[in-house]
Amino acid sequence: MALLTITIDTNFDEFWRYNLVVMASIKHGDEQVELLKHMDEVAPVGAELTTMPSNYSNDRRVVLKCEAADSLTLYIYIIPHTLPYDKYVRFAPPFELDVKVKHGARNIYTHSHMINQWSGENLMISMETPTNRE
Repeated sequence: MALLTITIDTNFDEFWRYNLVVMASIKHGDEQVELLKHMDEVAPVGAELTTMPSNYSNDRRVVLKCEAADSLTLYIYIIPHTLPYDKYVRFAPPFELDVKVKHGARNIYTHSHMINQWSGENLMISMETPTNRE
C-alpha cells in the first residue's frame, strides 16, 4: 500500500526567524480519516532575536507520512517572530519554500512558494490524490 509523503524544505539561511506550523487533513470521500500536525517554534512571536539561537538546527526539513486517501489539504503557516535586519523591503526579498507530495515514489505535487520575509505566509494546498488501487 503506497503512502503519501509530504516534504517541506527551504535553503533560506535565515529561516530561524520563523515559526512553522503544518497541518494535513486526509479524507476518504467527505470523511476526515487523519489529521497530521507539526509545530516548530523557534521563539515567541515578537522575540526580535539579534542572532540565531544556539540550539537552532539549520535542518528544519519537515517530512510527514500518512496512508493514501482520496484527498489531501495542507495548511502551512510561516510566522515571523523576528523581522529582517534591514528596514528596507527591497533588501529583504521573498524566499523559496519547497513543498512536495509523493504517492509512493510518484510526485503528485511539487511547487516552490515565495514567502514574504516581513509577513510570512499562510498556505492552503488542496489536491485529489491517487487511491491505493492505482
